[in-house]
Amino acid sequence: MVLSLLCGCATQTQLSPQEIDTLVMRAMEEFAVPGAAVGVVKDGVVVHAAGYGVREIGLAARVDLETLFRVASTSKAFTAASLAILVDEGKLSWGDKVVDHIPAFALYDPWVTQEFTVTDLLAHRSGLEPYAGDLMLWPKPNDFSRADIIAGLRYFKGETGFRTGYAYDNLLYLVAGELVPAVTGVEWEDFVGERILEPLGAGSCFAGNIPEAAMRNVAAPHLVVDETLQVVDRNRVSAKVDVAAAAGGIRCSLGDMLKWVQLQLARGVLPDGTRVFSEEQSQVMWQPHAILYPSREQYERDRTNFRGYGFGWRLADVHGYKEVSHTGSYTGFRAQVTLIPELDLGVVVMVNASAGDARDAIVHGIVKPYMGIRDVDWVAYFARDEEPPPGQEAQAEPVVIDFENGSVAEELWTYAGTYRDPWFGDVTIEVQGDELWFVSAKSPRMKGRLWPYEGNTFYAYWSDRTLEADAWVSFAIGEDGSSGAMHVEQVSDESDWDFTDLALTRVIDD
Repeated sequence: MVLSLLCGCATQTQLSPQEIDTLVMRAMEEFAVPGAAVGVVKDGVVVHAAGYGVREIGLAARVDLETLFRVASTSKAFTAASLAILVDEGKLSWGDKVVDHIPAFALYDPWVTQEFTVTDLLAHRSGLEPYAGDLMLWPKPNDFSRADIIAGLRYFKGETGFRTGYAYDNLLYLVAGELVPAVTGVEWEDFVGERILEPLGAGSCFAGNIPEAAMRNVAAPHLVVDETLQVVDRNRVSAKVDVAAAAGGIRCSLGDMLKWVQLQLARGVLPDGTRVFSEEQSQVMWQPHAILYPSREQYERDRTNFRGYGFGWRLADVHGYKEVSHTGSYTGFRAQVTLIPELDLGVVVMVNASAGDARDAIVHGIVKPYMGIRDVDWVAYFARDEEPPPGQEAQAEPVVIDFENGSVAEELWTYAGTYRDPWFGDVTIEVQGDELWFVSAKSPRMKGRLWPYEGNTFYAYWSDRTLEADAWVSFAIGEDGSSGAMHVEQVSDESDWDFTDLALTRVIDD
């Protein structure tokens, strides 16, 4: 179902605090969200800020304005602002070649490596596969360092031509963060803390390590697994700085995220008149450097004709207004920051569950009335059952794996051994009794039983069911009857996991 909405932009009829409360609580109930934090800035003033629900299921502690959430990819705007400060100071240029500051940086093509600029890092126009190399970032914990990640970039093959399209990438934002110490000698997390968070007075927002006292008020991540809401322990807010902090590792309270929104809407100026970054760089961060294409639904729902990606922000025209926004998605958490500069409006939504529909319903439910649209039930809209597109009503039969039959086809040892990928490291296929197991050396959460499917293809059923990343594992058998390589592919096209760039070759013992 797609709604076709006409804009009544001349009349702004924002929701009352009580209406926002009702909207948030309905969304939480509909989409199984234990807790949320929601705030609104209008004309430079916080007009709504509230915590809802509990920090963790089964516990009484409630979400408040100081509760820490993972803000995930909304962290990217902090990285862009850090580099904007360096541009203002003449220490960096958006057109600088990355290799001039980080000599170890290399991509799949030597020419692309030499031409790759700071702008290319931030605009997602590398030509790589979307989300290339995310297996080095997640699931946590793992043993990949920032140096490992930079070294691994050269092994990812380009999907499209350099600068010819948009492909979202987390690893390149990690590289962008590493420009800070390359230029200043100060680590990214310390620079963000000293140059952005401290001037903001954001004492409950952390790019680096979190003091013990602040760890007493944190939201826990939640996910529905087998129809049961549970805590995702591996993704709890960590007191230690994240390897991927520049791409998605900031942990922040609602109160301090609203201060960040006020700074953004003021184009880099603090309430006391101190300038953090220039208006010129604010404009640069909010202008498109890569083109995105609106979907039919976005057009019919929001009258969106144009979309783009700036530096750490997505850009779109929505009912005649410029929207500057970014989502954050980390298993167990969802966040979004939405700015409508023309209305001097900013909205922050953070929830402690993998509930993107709840986040979307709340954001739309708050922003659209400021555009004169009040007659849509956004909770119902995002809860609707999607009808298949015309011609696709008939779905393929679901894959059936016999989990009751524990035996694997004969010749288990045909597949057993160590397989190596140049960036992911070693994967061991182990024989455990009459079972075959996949065990990753550097990403220990990637461990699970391989169930036989057909021929030399198996179904990888990860032991940690919160991964939501089950995969097909296929072995290439040579003429001598032994396995020489292993191919991994996600089961679901809707999975956030991508194994495309894995090239696992069997290690032959000397």
